[in-house]
Amino acid sequence: MRYALVFLPLFLFASLLSDLKQKELSYDKNFILEDSKETKKSWINPIMIQYNYSKDNSLESVKTTNQLLSISVNQPIFKSGAIYYSIKYANDLKDYNLKDLELQRRELIKNALDLAFDYKIALLNKKISLLNIENTKIDVLRKKEAFLNGVGDSSLLNNAILSLNNLRLSLEDLNSQIESLKLNFKNISAMDISKVKLPRFKLISKNEFIENNLEFLKRQKLKKVKYDLYKMQIGNQLLSLSLNVSYNWQDIEYSKTISTLKSNSTNYYKIGFSVSMPISFNAVNKIQKSKIDYLKSALLAEDKKNELLNLYKSTLFKIKTLDKKIKIYKENVKVYDYLIASTEDSIKVGNATNLDLKILENSKKMMVLNMEVLKLEKQKTLLEVYYKLINWNN
Repeated sequence: MRYALVFLPLFLFASLLSDLKQKELSYDKNFILEDSKETKKSWINPIMIQYNYSKDNSLESVKTTNQLLSISVNQPIFKSGAIYYSIKYANDLKDYNLKDLELQRRELIKNALDLAFDYKIALLNKKISLLNIENTKIDVLRKKEAFLNGVGDSSLLNNAILSLNNLRLSLEDLNSQIESLKLNFKNISAMDISKVKLPRFKLISKNEFIENNLEFLKRQKLKKVKYDLYKMQIGNQLLSLSLNVSYNWQDIEYSKTISTLKSNSTNYYKIGFSVSMPISFNAVNKIQKSKIDYLKSALLAEDKKNELLNLYKSTLFKIKTLDKKIKIYKENVKVYDYLIASTEDSIKVGNATNLDLKILENSKKMMVLNMEVLKLEKQKTLLEVYYKLINWNN
């Protein structure tokens, strides 16, 4: 049998998250976008605006008022590729952070669905437990009658009663687990856990699973981020060309007009270029460090791919195991169908009782419920790999 993993439109489950969780994620997203805009413009130097105002009475009987306004900028316009890669870095880092944020959102949705699966499984296990308790009560009743009639063993009766009490204790544990699942679900979602529609998965190929995995795509994006930093580091150690521009306005006023001292107002500008190149004794080490970091990120991407391949194989093995168990339960149901039919015939001739039939019917129901539990566990197993797949029809 050929197996594969599945995906469904994740936006169908986005409503699982509470308004509070969605607002938190929204703030994180806006922060990432603003941080990207800031990083993208980090190579642009600020425009400096300076205003000076002063009064001077050092001249005899003449007071001087001096105003100076200056607007200037010293802006690199070429840095051997560092400017280009700083902009590219901002874009790649934004994509990387958005993928990381999306993984956080997926993790919350996956946790909510895990709890919903566990809740449905716990309800089925509760039904199984109640049926088991009913059968054990019948067993206790039979052993009690046999003991009172002098043909039974008291130790067998005691063991049956202990088994019944242990089942009752397990039922209380199940009730506690169900309530705990409800409360934990409320930490993530405002929905009623009993009304969550669980996903049903369709199959996709192994290549689709890897190529569309957010963790793998995030690692590939990290490789680009590290490469940008590496190229920026090289550019920062090479030739840099800067544009220097300033505009100045000056106004001088004298309290008395003297032939040699006249109030005046002037404005002028300066424009020029400067070329610089740092000579750093550890420049090579900085470049090598960034290169090593980049090469490591490439290995991390490849390592993640291998990890996903193993996850895929592990998931398929679990699915095959669950399918085998389901097949065994189906065979058991057929056996119980035969036993039930035989017991119904035996009741007609007085060789069996309705209690015998009830035990068999309950046992068959437990087999069917166990199959439903395994089917839910199968879907939950698929969810472990599904929730990180990126391509859906939204």
